[in-house]
Amino acid sequence: MTMRVNRETPLRLILDTDPGVDDAVAILMALSAPQTEVIGLTTVGGNVPRARATRNTLALLQAAGRSGIPVSRGAARPRPFDKLKGRFRPSVAFHGPGGLSVRLPEPTTGAAPQTAVEFLAEWVESNPGQLTIVALGPLTNLSRLEERRPGILNRSASVVIMGGAVETRGNVTPKAEFNFHSDPLAAAHVLGLGTPLTLVDLAACRQVSIGREQAAALSADAPLGRLALRILQGWFARDEARQRFEFYDPLAVALALDPAVATVRRVALKVGTEPGEAWGETTIAGEPGPVGLAAKVDESRFFELLCGLLGWRGI
Repeated sequence: MTMRVNRETPLRLILDTDPGVDDAVAILMALSAPQTEVIGLTTVGGNVPRARATRNTLALLQAAGRSGIPVSRGAARPRPFDKLKGRFRPSVAFHGPGGLSVRLPEPTTGAAPQTAVEFLAEWVESNPGQLTIVALGPLTNLSRLEERRPGILNRSASVVIMGGAVETRGNVTPKAEFNFHSDPLAAAHVLGLGTPLTLVDLAACRQVSIGREQAAALSADAPLGRLALRILQGWFARDEARQRFEFYDPLAVALALDPAVATVRRVALKVGTEPGEAWGETTIAGEPGPVGLAAKVDESRFFELLCGLLGWRGI
């Protein structure tokens, strides 16, 4: 399978992540992408607590032979902690208590001394217009970054966010998606900045999925592809009731690598921040707006990119 992505200059990525099964596949996609440099990863509580997210990130990099990529710890608590004594509530039902569906050896390297905010600030400020930030978990780190360095996200090349449930059902409540529900104050802050960014919400993610039998039939030759496949197949193996896997975070990485994977709708968005039914709800506040909301996903192009990067055969 031949990928259609060609670029004149290398893409430089920072991934903000809370691995997480789909995060793990997304990270391995980014590591496999040609003409792409993963500058570093920052971690946040979400799918798993921050300590586990950091451990999983380091373990994934070690398994991929990329332990030299720095990992910086981010937020252990969401923004609501400031006024509501909030905490991240891990998605154990989906990701399991450890976050990954496979056991990886304990990492022999540790996290960098810099915090996530310090790491992001240093790299974006010293490389204006050159870095793409892909946020795969709650937006706490990006919110705190903007609080410390107002306007800094405007100095990135682009920002791609996986989160929200716009005009579709949520996956935590009927109206809210997990990442935004985990820290709606941070999501409301980042989406309200007016910074041009791309949002990959649940409606987009539900357009790219794979069934249990399809996943079982896949094979791969490349080492990173085999690891990603073990994680995907392991997710199905942990629960016989699981019939489909939706590629949430891999779709966000795919759009960072190849914006032609989806059309976008320019909108302004509002995130509900009052406790109750609207907590984390994402609604359209106007059109046009600064957010490029992923709309129609080119399913064939996505799977061509995914399989091309990971060397998967059988889709």
